Amino acid sequence: MLMKTARTVFAGMGAAFALPALTALAAAPAFAEGSDPPPGSVTVEVASVSGPGCPTGSTGIAVSDDKSRMVVTRENIRAEAGGTSSPQAARVKCMLSIRVHIPADYTYAIRTFDYRGYAHLESGATGTLRSEAYFQGMPNPSPRIFTLNGPYFDDWQWVLPDTGPAYKPCGEQRSLNLTADLRVQLGTSDPSKKSYMEMDGREVYEFIWKKCPIASGGE
Repeated sequence: MLMKTARTVFAGMGAAFALPALTALAAAPAFAEGSDPPPGSVTVEVASVSGPGCPTGSTGIAVSDDKSRMVVTRENIRAEAGGTSSPQAARVKCMLSIRVHIPADYTYAIRTFDYRGYAHLESGATGTLRSEAYFQGMPNPSPRIFTLNGPYFDDWQWVLPDTGPAYKPCGEQRSLNLTADLRVQLGTSDPSKKSYMEMDGREVYEFIWKKCPIASGGE
């Protein structure tokens, strides 16, 4: 049986995904580009968790010492189809709302998304990860979509830079909403054989910082 080697996909390498419309930069105010991380502490907390992919209490979150990235850890998210799998197991969705506390004269966006996991996809089966990241009260962007086609039996990694990052409005307290939606479709594969795709429980989000024109309010 054909065994594909582990795949690492970067946005500039022609992977099967859809980028959101590049409208955020045109509407954004004139910030100082690519500011250094804010002085003092940056703290994060989980505001809410929903969906069968991330049961309450299974999620952790931390910011790196240099404030360059945020790491989300949770139980493995897995979708499967075929064999003895239930129809409900073919799609697993996890919705996470995060509060990032920063100085009032700074704002941030997510520069890069890094997901990884393992897939066991029989010939003819397909595994798909749909990812969304947006601030509370702001329009949902078009989902980023990553697809693996069977036969595929190995680790995978998806590294996606956001070419049009949307920044949190300065001086406003808005949660960052992160959604991961895993799906497996049998397609033309043998339905007696199980196919599955899973995330390994660790996601990395790289920050991009900007100084606000005027400090207002508090975080």
